[in-house]
Amino acid sequence: MAGNDPWLGVAWKVYAVQGAASADLKPADKEGTFTLSPVPDPAMGPATYYKVHFNGDDMPKCWDKLVLYPHGTAVFAPPAPPLKPWTQSGDAPWLAAADAVRKGLNDSMARLEGLLYPDTNGANLTLVCVPNATTSGTPLLVMQLVSGGAPGSMQAQNVTGGGHGDN
Repeated sequence: MAGNDPWLGVAWKVYAVQGAASADLKPADKEGTFTLSPVPDPAMGPATYYKVHFNGDDMPKCWDKLVLYPHGTAVFAPPAPPLKPWTQSGDAPWLAAADAVRKGLNDSMARLEGLLYPDTNGANLTLVCVPNATTSGTPLLVMQLVSGGAPGSMQAQNVTGGGHGDN
């Protein structure tokens, strides 16, 4: 990880998703992989926002040109006991840990937020990093997607994703 910023210097891998719009969180039939780079503002300091980077079909097309903004400062506590390494048949503990984080989201929790497909019916994407969540010390990546509902409201699509960062 780069300095104290848990989002940098990490190749984020998306293994497991559940919910109706899961194709927006990871490519079909393979893990998703992306990195983030900060865009600083000299007046505001580092990481005013982050740009998402991925190769080819390593992430869904709707992630192209995705920009994520940091919010909150409270770090979510890692699961106890830590998660064992992910396996193809071992989604359940990872999704349960991701769901626990998603249910605990609040304004003070450290997270990144952005809009998928901002030119149409946007969907709010939230990413949470839970440091040291695995037995190997890697961070847990939690993803939540909320779709646009009627004007002035948001309706959750109940889409949760999980993965981890390789540093």
